[in-house]
Amino acid sequence: MSGRKTAIIIAGPTAVGKSEAALAVCERYGGELVSADSIQVYRGLDIGTAKPSAADRARVPHHMIDRADPDGGFSVAEYREQAGAAIWDIFARGAVPVIAGGSGLYINSLIYDMDFSGAAGDPAYREKLNALADDFGNSYIYDILRERDPAGAGRIHANNRKKVIRALERIERGGESSGLNDFEQSFRPGSLIEPLTIVLTRSRAELYELIEERVDRMMAAGLTGEVRGLADAGVSGEAISLLGIGYKETMGYLRGEYDLSEAVRLIKRNSRRYAKRQLTWFRRWEDAFFFEIEGKTPVSAVLPELFALIDTEFTPQ
Repeated sequence: MSGRKTAIIIAGPTAVGKSEAALAVCERYGGELVSADSIQVYRGLDIGTAKPSAADRARVPHHMIDRADPDGGFSVAEYREQAGAAIWDIFARGAVPVIAGGSGLYINSLIYDMDFSGAAGDPAYREKLNALADDFGNSYIYDILRERDPAGAGRIHANNRKKVIRALERIERGGESSGLNDFEQSFRPGSLIEPLTIVLTRSRAELYELIEERVDRMMAAGLTGEVRGLADAGVSGEAISLLGIGYKETMGYLRGEYDLSEAVRLIKRNSRRYAKRQLTWFRRWEDAFFFEIEGKTPVSAVLPELFALIDTEFTPQ
């Protein structure tokens, strides 16, 4: 642990209140926010990712948002390199990095030394598929394969992640995969930061209500128009950025596969499933502090208790 400085991590499932909590933590402890959201890194994907508003970004500096074009890729290795540089820059200014988000693989890349050497060529597509499977389940990427190659999907079991990813790679790049690096087997004790990890939780029933309310707000804010604009700009519906929840289902609606009410239903269902898988992922973090918010209580009402936890565990450096 020698030489590492403490960064505060605010994690949790979608819609739990991470962003509000992280902003408050930044303001109290002299922090700067480092996003750990695998879709917020893409420019132009704002509504469906609940990207921080201009007002929020004016409150505290934000990092790792709008880093990549929506029709390109952004690997976990790239995230670790760029976020790591931002974190050390924050330390150098005497501020506290506050890492906030729900992408378990992104956060793992900061708290573990992950081995990216096993991926030959451009690993972005493979890594993103791996992240999607980690976040949303193997069935999520299997459904992508079924859409793109039903016959090929019929020869692969839905839970055989490696074969599903290799098949999608062949479709994407027209060549044989050279092997999948299993990130879950490549974690080593990290050297980048000393993490103080706090996972926000709520009861399942209340969390699901908040998720559904959030989806309704996104639709009212113009998610359909945002996705249509990306498609009109030439971003393929099979681009990694548009495979995220909210975007994939809306693209299906725009392609005429189902009506808008069905798209909304699918977004809500897949968001609930995502939240469940996020919590499963976070429970692997043995040193994390789980901070439960009762019911649908606003985050602002529990900040004193959250600050008390941080005050007990965090020593400014």
